[in-house]
Amino acid sequence: MIRLAAFDLDGTLIGHDLAFSPRVKAVVAQALAQGVVVTLATGRGPSPTDQFAAQLNLAAPLICFQGCVIYDYRMEHVLHETRLEPAVLPLIVRLAEERGWNLQFESDDMIYFPRESNHPKQLFDLLKVSNWKRVNNFLADLPEAPHKFILSVHDTAERDALAAELRDSFAKAATPITVVPSHAILVEGLPYGMSKAVGLEWLADYLHIPREEVLAVGDNDNDAEMLRWAGVGVAMGGGSPAALAAAAWIAPPVKEDGAAAALEKYL
Repeated sequence: MIRLAAFDLDGTLIGHDLAFSPRVKAVVAQALAQGVVVTLATGRGPSPTDQFAAQLNLAAPLICFQGCVIYDYRMEHVLHETRLEPAVLPLIVRLAEERGWNLQFESDDMIYFPRESNHPKQLFDLLKVSNWKRVNNFLADLPEAPHKFILSVHDTAERDALAAELRDSFAKAATPITVVPSHAILVEGLPYGMSKAVGLEWLADYLHIPREEVLAVGDNDNDAEMLRWAGVGVAMGGGSPAALAAAAWIAPPVKEDGAAAALEKYL
């Protein structure tokens, strides 16, 4: 029996329009009416994830920043969080400057960009519901230690090579960090060991729900560990090879409401 269902947002519950389909809304409402706890497990921060949760009338805490934050959006309270070590920030900034990487840092409800940058337009399409600002100097102007950083590419074919280069750079610097592709144009840097699986495990323990009664649905590399950890892991059709390999079942793609199909199948 499934008691907790965790859904990735982009590419799983929502497509490029960042909107829930009527079918997804209806099936989530049915699951909630049956007493299933439904949550979002996303790379986005508490804001705007809280806006998406409100649209679905969810009550459960949300898994944000790839598991770095567990956020009770009804109470506006962070239950658990992990941030990047401040000592690692200069290395990140230096590498980005030396190699021309498009860098951004994310913390709480704000995304920080450098004053001048060459970030792809597609990224800002993803961020049209998010809060962001430009700063003059990352090391001087960030108000607190961020939860993660993101590098973006214009050409999707460059993403995996960038992820490999980033991992190699941190390995040579003997600086532990978790690197994971999260979108066709995005590579994320997280506190070492963090993942959606870690966040989902924390939330399941908090809710006293055993792993075997957890359903997880996602579409990309950053979802793969969560799909393996859950009692039932579902990948979206058209998802990344890593997500597909980790799944017990492959749902239809997002444009065919695959997330709703997963709920219908397992509930």
